[in-house]
Amino acid sequence: MSDYADPGEVVRAARAAWAPPPKLTLSQWADEYFYLSAESSAEPGRWRTLPYQRGIMDAFTDSAVSYVSVIKSARVGWTKILGALIGYCIHQAPASILLVMPTVEDAKGTSKEEIAPMIRDCPVLTPLVHEDADVAATREGSNTILHKRYPGGVLSLVGANSGTGFRRISRKVVLFDEVDAYPVEAGRDGDPIKLGTKRTEYFWDRKIGAGSTPLIAGSSRIAELYEQGDQRRYFVPCPHCDHMAPFVWRGDGGHVMTFDKEKPDEATFTCQANGCVIEHKDKRAMVERGEWRAAKPFAGHASFHIWTAYSYSPNASWAQLVREFLEAKDDPVKLKVFVNTVLGETWVEKGEAPAWERLLARREQYQIGMVPAGVEGLTCGVDVQKDRWVYEVVGWALDKQSWSIDAGVIMGDTANLEEWAKVDALLVREFPTAAGGTMRVRTLAVDSGYRTNTVYNWGRNHPFSRVIAVKGVDEAKVIIGAPTAVDVTEGGKRIARGYKVWPVGVDIAKEELYGWLGLSSPVNGAPFSSGFCHFPEYGEDYFKQLTAEQLVTSTDKKGREVRAWQKLPGRENHWLDARIYARAAAMRLGLDRARPASPPSEPKP
Repeated sequence: MSDYADPGEVVRAARAAWAPPPKLTLSQWADEYFYLSAESSAEPGRWRTLPYQRGIMDAFTDSAVSYVSVIKSARVGWTKILGALIGYCIHQAPASILLVMPTVEDAKGTSKEEIAPMIRDCPVLTPLVHEDADVAATREGSNTILHKRYPGGVLSLVGANSGTGFRRISRKVVLFDEVDAYPVEAGRDGDPIKLGTKRTEYFWDRKIGAGSTPLIAGSSRIAELYEQGDQRRYFVPCPHCDHMAPFVWRGDGGHVMTFDKEKPDEATFTCQANGCVIEHKDKRAMVERGEWRAAKPFAGHASFHIWTAYSYSPNASWAQLVREFLEAKDDPVKLKVFVNTVLGETWVEKGEAPAWERLLARREQYQIGMVPAGVEGLTCGVDVQKDRWVYEVVGWALDKQSWSIDAGVIMGDTANLEEWAKVDALLVREFPTAAGGTMRVRTLAVDSGYRTNTVYNWGRNHPFSRVIAVKGVDEAKVIIGAPTAVDVTEGGKRIARGYKVWPVGVDIAKEELYGWLGLSSPVNGAPFSSGFCHFPEYGEDYFKQLTAEQLVTSTDKKGREVRAWQKLPGRENHWLDARIYARAAAMRLGLDRARPASPPSEPKP
């Protein structure tokens, strides 16, 4: 006998089983189906979307939005929003997903600590992502931790530090998490955001999401993405006068944080319009009535800024934020963490790169390839790439003033020793001088960090006085150190009179150069400062490359302060490297030991 009294009930049950779920926004789906897991949540159980989260979440399911970027603090639920979006793309609107974490280890950790528990604890996901999928992935040689299959798609997790993870895949949804922690390049494959975005190019309805706690001003990927979008902030009404404005820590851009450092527990916000005192007890009601407002016209890219002042977390009271600030304000390292993780803002480093626009604006009208008066000698720096040499010829005065004489790119296969004849041309080129004579490059310094053996073999064909192979060394105390022999005997001993490579202290050289680039042009006929850098009318790309790095301070695993130069996202630095090598060559020539001639003394009466 049938279990169904009515045969029509069988049909209805079958239809219900196979019917697609009703169309929901991401926040609606999450409120219905998403659960928080004990492994990563202080309050496991059914998810409830907070008011400020709703706009971010529903942007992902808005057909008009193709790109969502979120610059954020900690304690605002971004990681859970990503988890909900992944669940939505498994159950509600099946699509293949690429999730990009800063490193492969981060990807594995996210899979184990976030994705796997989510699949286990969300009843609608558990039957869709099951063991059979992992077995199939194993047969295909995939790592089951990093690949999850389900009907209609696959979730792949990759590290931004590995270019191989981006190859041979195509995804409708690509999510970039903690983008400011990404390396500049994924191995040698290029910018990880560009690599990941390229994986979506065949989908007209693609979705790209990026979120991060920001780090350093000028090099922050998420800050740049926020600027590219429509720049939404969450406006909340004053509980006394209803004036709508965002919460701000300082300045006049919204309801501003106000506190007495002796009484942090009494922290309040002051209404932007009428100076009303806004107490912490008003926060929830304000946030529930809030709304996202954009500063720029929408053009497919929705960008959001959210910070801890809006958070419902018990550890995010306004008094707690003030206490954290007071603890950090006198320690630059702690203050940087506060600015990044509490305010969701970038930190401005004192060692930031000079603005390329300023250098472009102060170019001088001397002819490229012509040696101006005052130049005592020419050096050349060459950066070696796979298919080209990037070079700069620099003229030096005895007071370390410099003139860029020529900067260019020579195309060719740098692995082919015969093609290095193109670089030989730099050594025999005659540069006309302002005095009517000519000059040649006295010393050429070539990067040996890439194509090392080829560089050595080419260098052996030239006198030590004309060509030196150099290799960048971090944390060196001098710009150029004592050379090291690289040729060895059959027994493995170094040949003292063999070919040598010169170590270049790239950190100290960049710090010196950026100090020189920051010098101002003299006024009222005053002389140029020692170290002033002169440039002819090069294009933008040269100056962008010359200023492509900045000095960043961080803390290592032992809590020690560490400073390192980092390349700005989307910028090449080959002409910066070439300039550093030319500087090292000048120092080897002894220009630092030479002194300008003293002016003649006045005759005695």
